[in-house]
Amino acid sequence: MTCVVIAFVLAATTVLTWLALSMAERDMKAVIGQQQFSLLSLAAAHIDEQLAAKRLLLASIAEAVPPGQRNADGLRAAIERHAAAAAEFANVAAFDASGQYLASLRPPSQPNPNVADRNYFEQTMAQKRGIISPPVRGRVSNLPVVALTHPIIDSGGDVQTVLVGSIDLLNSDFFHHFNTMKPGKTGFMFIMTTEGILVNHPNKARLLEHINARPGLNLGTQRALDGFEGWMEATNKDGVDGIYSYKRLNATNWIVAVRYPTDEAFAPMAQMRRQAVLAASGFAAVAGLLSWWMVKVLLSPLQKLRNNLLAIRTRGGDIRLLRSSGRDEVAELSEALYELTAERQAAQDRLAESEKRARVIADNIPALVAYIDRDLRYRFTNEHYQFLLGQDPRAMIGKRIDEVFGPAMLARWQDCIDLVLDGRRIHIERAGDELERYLHLMAELVPDCAPDGTVQGFYLMCTDITERKTAELAQAASEKRLRLIADHLPVMISAIDPAHVLQFGNATYRRWLDIDPDTLPGRPIASVMGQAAYAEARPALEQAFAGTVTEFESSARLHGELRVLETTFVPDVRKDGSVPFVYALTGDVTRSREVEAELLRQARRDPLTGIPNRRLFEDVLDQAIERVRRQEYQLALAYLDIDNFKHINDSLGHAAGDEVLKEFALRLAGHVRATDTVARLAGDEFVIVFENIRHPGEVQLLAEKVMAAVAPDFHVLGAPLRVTTSIGIALYAGGSETAGGLIGRADMALYDTKRRGRNGFTIDSGQGLPEAVDTQR
Repeated sequence: MTCVVIAFVLAATTVLTWLALSMAERDMKAVIGQQQFSLLSLAAAHIDEQLAAKRLLLASIAEAVPPGQRNADGLRAAIERHAAAAAEFANVAAFDASGQYLASLRPPSQPNPNVADRNYFEQTMAQKRGIISPPVRGRVSNLPVVALTHPIIDSGGDVQTVLVGSIDLLNSDFFHHFNTMKPGKTGFMFIMTTEGILVNHPNKARLLEHINARPGLNLGTQRALDGFEGWMEATNKDGVDGIYSYKRLNATNWIVAVRYPTDEAFAPMAQMRRQAVLAASGFAAVAGLLSWWMVKVLLSPLQKLRNNLLAIRTRGGDIRLLRSSGRDEVAELSEALYELTAERQAAQDRLAESEKRARVIADNIPALVAYIDRDLRYRFTNEHYQFLLGQDPRAMIGKRIDEVFGPAMLARWQDCIDLVLDGRRIHIERAGDELERYLHLMAELVPDCAPDGTVQGFYLMCTDITERKTAELAQAASEKRLRLIADHLPVMISAIDPAHVLQFGNATYRRWLDIDPDTLPGRPIASVMGQAAYAEARPALEQAFAGTVTEFESSARLHGELRVLETTFVPDVRKDGSVPFVYALTGDVTRSREVEAELLRQARRDPLTGIPNRRLFEDVLDQAIERVRRQEYQLALAYLDIDNFKHINDSLGHAAGDEVLKEFALRLAGHVRATDTVARLAGDEFVIVFENIRHPGEVQLLAEKVMAAVAPDFHVLGAPLRVTTSIGIALYAGGSETAGGLIGRADMALYDTKRRGRNGFTIDSGQGLPEAVDTQR
């Protein structure tokens, strides 16, 4: 115990010291990194200001050159007049629009240099504005430089001359202030372009070199080239850790950077860590010894409790030895142990009482309940063995199954016993003769698994379900008969739940819709009917679920034929008013609907001529009057009969009369417009409803057309026969005039035609019969 305490103190002290130093080092890294980035941001701002000043100087030189003096001498004079140019630039040169050298502050290192192929010159000419070039080797100075350009624009808007100011990357004071801001002794500042070309570096030999020219990878520099700004820890290509900061310039695509080696940055922290470890080790040693002494003193009551427990276990001591009159924690623990032991004894008594109650319950359950060990010996049985099988449950304890019921019964159940002793729970129903009685038994065998997974035995509960199974079989036979009847009815039968999901469908689904009825339960009715048909049937279905028997008629294609289906929804209303199911009975009523339609057609058609009869005519006239009241067109009604038709019947016979009526109807129907309706009222009386009359004069033309249609001889019984007609026409007067009024006026016009000699027509325009219109033919 003492060693454990000392080790714990040492470990805790070491961990706490390490955590404290780690947190301090992390915070210091953050402070150093932020300070370094802030310093770098100031340096970047200073360089931005310097570049802006240099560009402004080039602009002032360009403005000082008058348009007439933009030759070599004038440009040289303008450059030399600006004394600041010598201090700000390594050289200032002027080039014409072709890139040819004109003048410079200092003489070029090579004669007549040309910069037309330089990228910065091409960009200046194309963009007509000054730029800052990437680091290059100058054509004038032959030094590694950065070129600043400024174009001089002529009056036509073209670049006439380009001023180029170069910054010497080796000897210029441009980076002096920047380089003095390096951190520590071994830290340094450097500048590269966003393409990775070094502009400034402590190692001047690396100028104009790519930052990754050396083998290896610096993740910090790579992230900076990808756009990162800020500080981070990274390892250089030599494997040395450092704190890096990166900042991009606003004036050009340069990245200013600083590197501060981690070892130098945290040298004070390393010294502090060593001192802290030494101090913590000393403190831990003293604390460990002090803890050992304190533990020994504090655990002395616990040692006494241990001795008392040993006495109770090995020497039969009374549990009252555990009671203590002390007030410390060990005394409380001793008292708690006493109470726990007393409660355990009480729990054992309660367990015995619980087992007694469980025995009473098991003996009164209407099922065989038993526990059987791995040797197939009964260790527990209930009284139901006596009731069902005539076996004394107490006499069964300790005996094997075959000793009680015989080898034949054990053989029948051996497969289930093997499975449950293998650790599997078994539920089985088995019918057969048990002890000379036919029984249908339902058994549940549950393995008794020890903590190590071994099966010690199994629990058995076996119920006699002979009566229930007999009832189920009778019900299944009844359901089979009902299903057989339903499947052979010429009606599609369905059961639908409140969610409009099918729960049953008969075999008619297969005959009509090629759907297996066994796949219907669980399918939404909409997926079987189709969304459109379901939306049409849904209101009637909802009414059925409200408790009302409803009928619904629809059309569907069955095996490619359009059929008319009539569905009756019958709700299954329970005593509480709920409707758990609606039964749908769908029959094919196509044939009956066709018969009804044919009967209706025959009822509205003249059987002799096939044209509309009086009933259909009255409907057509009522509808035509309603339409004309809403339109600007006129309506006319013609009333016709066949002149001397009675004489034809009397002289030639009724067969000849029928032939005349059919031919007369045929000629009328063939010489009117598609919008007009020809009907036979009775005998030789016919009517024509003329719709869409644009003006009253059109009626006369229609009447003449009808007269012309009737004029040719009829062929009756193989001989020609001249037939004439008299016509009375009335134009609808509008207002409140009814169909009866219109028919009456047309009849009066017909009467007027007959009065004047037949074989003609008379038109009533709605203002009485015409005074001077003679339509006699």
